[in-house]
Amino acid sequence: PTDIASKTTLPKEKTLILPKPNPTSANAINYLCQRGIDTELIDFCIQTGQLYEADVHIDRLGKIYTNVVFVGFDKSGAARYGNLRGIGTDFRGDATGSDKHYLFGIPTNTPSDTLNLFESAVDLLSYATLQKLEGNDWNKENLLSLAGIYKPKRRVDDSALPAALQQYLSDYPHIQKIALRLDNDCAGRIAAKTIQTILPDEYEVSVRLSPQGKDYNDCLCMRLGLPITTKSERSYTR
Repeated sequence: PTDIASKTTLPKEKTLILPKPNPTSANAINYLCQRGIDTELIDFCIQTGQLYEADVHIDRLGKIYTNVVFVGFDKSGAARYGNLRGIGTDFRGDATGSDKHYLFGIPTNTPSDTLNLFESAVDLLSYATLQKLEGNDWNKENLLSLAGIYKPKRRVDDSALPAALQQYLSDYPHIQKIALRLDNDCAGRIAAKTIQTILPDEYEVSVRLSPQGKDYNDCLCMRLGLPITTKSERSYTR
């Protein structure tokens, strides 16, 4: 007789397929600089492999495009996630095989029990830039992005924490304080309130929405006198 247990298979681990890199990251650097991101942070992310510019492609409509790629790593240093953000378009997507347990983040270079949580990689880098503008060490606390809006269930009790947050807290059990720096809009406020409610009592949780504008990039652009980026009417799905 066939052993039923032997036919049971574990879920297959995802294989990440990141876009081929462009020989230069000039467009990505220019895009992020236009969003106010400090060049030291951009260079740091490029040097550590957390950020690069994807090679140029032509879509089904014959349009030429390229993306910034934000890479997420697991605790061992293996790339597990790729978030694509269009340069000159509103395109946003994930690389094939991306695992949302491991999103774009920057662990601190010094011991810290604090984790700052953002909706996007650009907001994360904007907050770090603001810290540098204030004369602070931008890498003194842990930074993690969610790569999009966290949408809780209708009932709070039915909601689960974002997978990336769960994974981070599991991988780094020394974290004791969590600052929720999500978007300052209806969706962001609901998300922050839900996460604050369902996090275990062992964590000290604070809601630190952007003090100006909708998000931390708006806040940074207002601080620097740069135009606030809005969604383009040329947005389309690839």
